[in-house]
Amino acid sequence: MVTDRKGILALGVSLIAMSVATPSWTQSTATSNSTPTTEGKAAGSDINGTVGPAQERGDSDGGEIVVTGLRASIQASLDQKRRSDMVSEVITAQDIGKFPDKNVADSLGRLTGVNVVTGSANAGGFGENSSISIRGTDPSLNLTLLDGHSVATGDWFVIDQQNGGRSFDFSLLPSEVVGSLELYKSSQADLPEGGVGGTVNLHSRKPLDLPSGTVTLTGQAAYNDLAEKWTPQVSGLVSWKNAEGTFGVLGAAFYQKRDFRRDGQEILGYAPYTNFAGTGQTVTAPNLIGASYFRQQRVRKGGLVALQYKGDKVEVNLNGIYTRMDADNINVNSMAWISRIAGANSTPGPNNALASYKVTDGYLTSATFNPTTASGAAIQGRVQDDIFRKAFSSTWVANADVTFHATDSLTISGEGGYTKGIGETKDTFAWETYWDTGVSYAFDGKTADVAYAGLPTDPTSQAYLNNYYSWSWGGKIKSPDSELYGRADVEWKAPDNGFLKSIRVGGRYTHHKRSLDYEAYSWAGNGLYSGTKGVGLGTVFDGGLTPGDYSHGINDFPRYSLADQDKTLAELATNGGRVFDFYPQASFSVKENTEAAYAMANLGNDNDWRGNIGVRAVHTRQTSLQYSPTAPNQNAVTSFCATCGTVETKNSYWDILPSANLTYNVQPDLLLRGSVAKVMSRPGYAQLAGAVTLSDLGLTGTAGGNPKLKPTRAWQYNAGVEWYYGKQALLSVNLFYLDIQSYITSASFTRFYVTQQHPQGADFLLSGPINGAGGRNQGFEVNWQQPLWWGFGVIANYTYADAKAKGGGTIDGNSKHTYNLTGYFENDLLSARLAYTFRSKFRSGVDRALPMWQDDFGQLDGSILLHVTKEVALTVDAQNLLNRKLFYFVGNPTIPRAYYNNGRTFWVGAKVTF
Repeated sequence: MVTDRKGILALGVSLIAMSVATPSWTQSTATSNSTPTTEGKAAGSDINGTVGPAQERGDSDGGEIVVTGLRASIQASLDQKRRSDMVSEVITAQDIGKFPDKNVADSLGRLTGVNVVTGSANAGGFGENSSISIRGTDPSLNLTLLDGHSVATGDWFVIDQQNGGRSFDFSLLPSEVVGSLELYKSSQADLPEGGVGGTVNLHSRKPLDLPSGTVTLTGQAAYNDLAEKWTPQVSGLVSWKNAEGTFGVLGAAFYQKRDFRRDGQEILGYAPYTNFAGTGQTVTAPNLIGASYFRQQRVRKGGLVALQYKGDKVEVNLNGIYTRMDADNINVNSMAWISRIAGANSTPGPNNALASYKVTDGYLTSATFNPTTASGAAIQGRVQDDIFRKAFSSTWVANADVTFHATDSLTISGEGGYTKGIGETKDTFAWETYWDTGVSYAFDGKTADVAYAGLPTDPTSQAYLNNYYSWSWGGKIKSPDSELYGRADVEWKAPDNGFLKSIRVGGRYTHHKRSLDYEAYSWAGNGLYSGTKGVGLGTVFDGGLTPGDYSHGINDFPRYSLADQDKTLAELATNGGRVFDFYPQASFSVKENTEAAYAMANLGNDNDWRGNIGVRAVHTRQTSLQYSPTAPNQNAVTSFCATCGTVETKNSYWDILPSANLTYNVQPDLLLRGSVAKVMSRPGYAQLAGAVTLSDLGLTGTAGGNPKLKPTRAWQYNAGVEWYYGKQALLSVNLFYLDIQSYITSASFTRFYVTQQHPQGADFLLSGPINGAGGRNQGFEVNWQQPLWWGFGVIANYTYADAKAKGGGTIDGNSKHTYNLTGYFENDLLSARLAYTFRSKFRSGVDRALPMWQDDFGQLDGSILLHVTKEVALTVDAQNLLNRKLFYFVGNPTIPRAYYNNGRTFWVGAKVTF
């Protein structure tokens, strides 16, 4: 990887030198664009070279020529970045449905200082980006807005539903509904609070921004080379506005189906064993070493409706967005059951089955357990979970904003709306079985080699399928997230005779609710069959096996048998069926009200400097509801908790957030920027009131919420220089420093719990949230964009971020090195792009009471658009062309946690625009 970095650096230096030394590229744009182009559009004179069918289109009203295409998008993005008073990045999409990537997170990952995240620490990585990290801060410390207002979210994965964070799930939002986005890396007083790392503002499509009568239809077929299935993806948009350009209506809809398959090896937790093998040493061993096989079909559908009026005095915007993703999935894990035998069967004596082992730096890195103990008793070395989930997530927003230009100098604006998201697991049911077998394992790089002595090699044989039944578990989870919000602003423009340009004051109110309601089930069959062969894997087997190419490129684990979903449901319908009841220990709710007021002055001299200074005051009130078996009022008694009751805790606090931004024009195309602001981000909802969750197999869990948690608070500093030395060209350097006064982290500890599978009780290793002492994040960014010869161009950026907690501890989400390298080509016929994204290792969070790291990861994506006519284009897109895999580890890379292969994904299709 070091060699790769040096090669890319050398290439970048050479290209920069060539660009500076070639005056023909820059002479035509030596002067600044003092009259910025319309937001989201680029003027025809801003495009080098000839303009082809996809780059020039006459407005139906006549007169205006709207230049489109990749290079026009780059120019429009740079124009908007240049005009901003804040340190920011911008992406615009000149053509409908031609956003650079498949969802918004993909596109954000191309920006300087942004990392994409495919899954939480507990969930691991899937084949679609879902959240982002800005300058190495955790996704929960970033704020996402839609047209400047809040947007609720839902999570489809059961663990993320239980984690109840604040980060937005971008997998819900396809690129078709987004016209542009802004990433703010500094703050100002009129920007809603919540983004310590930064704030993303997504702009939905508006009818007055498009030519009247615009109709766009896009159809593609998607193919994943692991899932080996073709699935359809279609979208359409219709936009109209009147001849005067004062009123317009827009409607858009989309339907996307996509099949996922993830092969992997997972090590689910580690636990310490004192006096291991009678040596007197404390040795840490893996709990479970699993060969995991995940399958899912995601169906994303929804639409957008927007009405827009823009008169001389009044502007009105009404819009609604709805998106839903059905995400049913099957997750199977056949595991070496080390936690069952490492303690009970490794001590010298009649129960000993340990034949050999190796300890490296305190970890049990290899071990062999015989099929029977010294006294001849069988040991249980393998366990399998077949888990079936019916899940979905959805988000909808209804928003109205009004702007009234009372006079030439006085503007009054207001906004109100409601947004609701739901993450729901409509049903989860699991079938857990195990075998009498010996087991051996040895860590080997990113995986562990696992073998089972005494287990039949034919997974379809009766000897293999006639195993022991352990337990069936599951239930239903509903996690709604909603917010009612309102905003009012007044802006007064000062006379044009001084450095005070305007004063802006305003306020904002939000009422937010987030809850999680869990209904678990009991099944009489658990009591009848657990620990016996009355039922087993053979009972629910219908010929299903892992595929012939399963785990190729991971560790080539042998194929194994799978439970059938319908047969599992049928068996669970016997013995009285599943009995559902409220499970209070895994439920919670949080209500949060915020009131904010701000005042901000915009300053400048109409020549060489501009900026703003202001302050925002925010009051937060939270009410957290938890369920406890020791509550004084037993008002939540169910079959799962005979003594449970509710515990309500209230908390409130004020934050005063000053900010200042300054931009100085050294010369028309050379800008210096500086900013300072105090910023804050509130704790995640589950961190405030989350429930206790336990893993009976691994004896691990999470300890629930802490309703008295304080926000993450920090001072944010930026200083940078931006040189717009040519059309579609930029060279910039930015320094940043984040002085973190307090942040939220996790602590680990042991607690004793009685559960259905442990009626006598057991010690569980738990992790829970606490306020850390603070820390800092410092670094720099370099961004270079340059059109080359004959329609070619390059975009490259690099970010160095060094985040440390006080005392030298690690801060989650921090990759020290991030870079993007994009090459593009565009002419009359063809538009093509090849993009490589890299981020170095980072700690993704705490999983099963242990820190989990994601290793270095780089991905190559590409896209081609071929213009058949002015109205018709053919498209080809690809993600993860190099078939890179995700590797997670604990502590250091020699102690693996998970290794996943999500395969490559391709899209082919066509786009029609009228």
